[in-house]
Amino acid sequence: MMQLGLYGAACLMALMLNFGIATRTGAKNAENQQTQIAADLTRFRNYMEEVKPGKKWQSGPTPMDSAEIRKAYGQARFYSVYSSPPLPPGAPLPELLKEYEQKMDEYQKQFVSMTIRIDEQETMASLYEAEDYNQGLMRVTTDDDARICAAAILSLYCSDRVRPEIVTAKEVTVTRGENGWSCGVFRENAFRGAVVFDKDGKLVTVTKVYAGPMPS
Repeated sequence: MMQLGLYGAACLMALMLNFGIATRTGAKNAENQQTQIAADLTRFRNYMEEVKPGKKWQSGPTPMDSAEIRKAYGQARFYSVYSSPPLPPGAPLPELLKEYEQKMDEYQKQFVSMTIRIDEQETMASLYEAEDYNQGLMRVTTDDDARICAAAILSLYCSDRVRPEIVTAKEVTVTRGENGWSCGVFRENAFRGAVVFDKDGKLVTVTKVYAGPMPS
């Protein structure tokens, strides 16, 4: 009984020690991550001032991170800013159309939406075209690969009325054909997204269309 008690105590002490190490390690990792994000955000703002001087944004910079993004892009880090354009008038009245045109002109002159990538070499680049999203992207060889990569790309991609927002692989439908993979996501009252990969596993096109309510 005494030996069993000593063994149990030893096990308890080992568990407590391991828990303490894991807790300290987790806290240190979280601290390092926050330090990295803070440094990245400073670089991001400097980069935006360089490529889009004087532009403003309505939300962000936002770190873009998910299991799908990490799987698809490895060690690369992503950040986004977003600005929502003015909504068109509910009725085509001349005075409303004129006001809308004025607001849209102001929006285009002052505001910007953008996602940037920081790769493993710490190089920063903007994401615009399909080829930008191909840089560092894992090669698609299976339906599951297509689902993961499509979720990552649609998470990072923004269009006029659809902000960058995390998309999960389980939301993605995949159809495989002779020429590659066609992937789709539909979020009711939010957006409809489409991603196409060719038979070599490279991204060909990506679209993200607003599917929410419009002014009445």
